[in-house]
Amino acid sequence: MLYPNIEEHMDIIISEKVPIVFTSAGNPATWTSTLKKEGIKVVHVIANKKFAEKSVQAGVDAIVAEGFEAGGHNGREETTTLCLIPMIRDHVSIPLIAAGGIASGRAMLACFALGAEGVQIGSRFVTSLESSAHEHFKQKVVEAKEGDTQLSLKQLTPVRLVKNEFYQQNCGC
Repeated sequence: MLYPNIEEHMDIIISEKVPIVFTSAGNPATWTSTLKKEGIKVVHVIANKKFAEKSVQAGVDAIVAEGFEAGGHNGREETTTLCLIPMIRDHVSIPLIAAGGIASGRAMLACFALGAEGVQIGSRFVTSLESSAHEHFKQKVVEAKEGDTQLSLKQLTPVRLVKNEFYQQNCGC
C-alpha cells in the first residue's frame, strides 16, 4: 500500500473485478471496506500481533503472518515464522496463512501444525521459469547460502537484502 499511485491501482482492481487482493505495508483499514463493498476478498500481510488485531478490526477476510525469514519486506520485531504463527492463531479466528522461510513440505507441515490454514511461498518460486525476475537475481537466490542475506533499513521499511556491492554501499555495513 506504499505505492505512490495506490488510488489508480485500486481503481483498476475494482474495474477488473479482481476476486482477492493481498495488501501490506500500510493500514488495512484504508482500503478494506472499499474493496469489500465491491465483493473483493481482502488478505492483509502482518508481522506482529498488533497488526493482526488491526487487520481483524478493519474487516479483512484472512491474514498472512510473515515471519522474519521472509525474503522481502519484514517486520521490525524480527519474530520468526514458527513463533509468529501460534501467537497470531491464539488471537485471531479468521483464516491464517503462514509466510517466511517456507520452502519445503516439512516447513509447510510445521506451519499447519502451528495453526496456519495455508502457506505463502515467495523466494522458492521466484527462481521458476514462469517468474519474471531477472535471470541474475534468480541465480543469486539459487546460490545464496546461510548468512548471505541481512535484514536492512529497519528504521524505514525493513527489507531483506543479499550482501552484495549495493548492500555494502547503501546500508553502511
